[in-house]
Amino acid sequence: MKRFRLFSFFLILFLLLRFSSACIKTGPAVEETTDTGETILSEEATTLSAEEEVTEEEEERVYSEQEIEYFFEIAFGAEYGSSDLVLHKWANDIRMKINGSPTDADLETLNLVIAELNNLLKSDIVSIVTGNHNVDVYFTDTSQFSSIEPNYIPGNMGFLWVWWDTNGDIVKANILIALDGVSQQERSHLIREEFTQSTGLMNDSWRYQESIFYQGWTSTEGYSQIDRAVIELLYDQRLRSGMTQDQVKDALGIE
Repeated sequence: MKRFRLFSFFLILFLLLRFSSACIKTGPAVEETTDTGETILSEEATTLSAEEEVTEEEEERVYSEQEIEYFFEIAFGAEYGSSDLVLHKWANDIRMKINGSPTDADLETLNLVIAELNNLLKSDIVSIVTGNHNVDVYFTDTSQFSSIEPNYIPGNMGFLWVWWDTNGDIVKANILIALDGVSQQERSHLIREEFTQSTGLMNDSWRYQESIFYQGWTSTEGYSQIDRAVIELLYDQRLRSGMTQDQVKDALGIE
């Protein structure tokens, strides 16, 4: 009888220990699977997903009223040619071919502008190529401008003409930069202005004299703070070619 009790005691103790071990989990559980094969996220995994969603929302830049107003002035319409009030931007990479006789300083400026734009757009969207290009940049005398680009308006030392498809996406551009009648500093300004406008910001304004989009003659050689905001806004992922001002407001969540 004592042996039976002793045996029963050890049997119960063994079962209790085994059951306790089966309930122990090591490390945080990310997901669990039910008997039906359905995967259920644990509370920790659900919390992580929510944090990632908040991070994505925080990455969407909020633009000031001043920046929005200037964007509408610069991005809708064009200095010359068609004045349809919808957005135009590149959907593909911008591949530039250099033509003519640029100076070393010209090429240095062009490479600087490309680097700044790629940094603003957080992508290597702009590059210089020798073939399969969609932008021609000509460094030549103004006497040659009309033969290169029939739409050229005389009196301009720098000139831009772009083409877009039925969606409004820019597909081709010609940029003319004068070698005659301007200083190197003035030509550096023209390079920055015309190439920046070829991204889809084709209008000028009298509003900010320090802006690269200033209507008057200047020799500005850098982007102002509001210029950078306007460039970033055009290539904000929430905006697409063909949008009207009202559609842009809706996309940005502004009234």
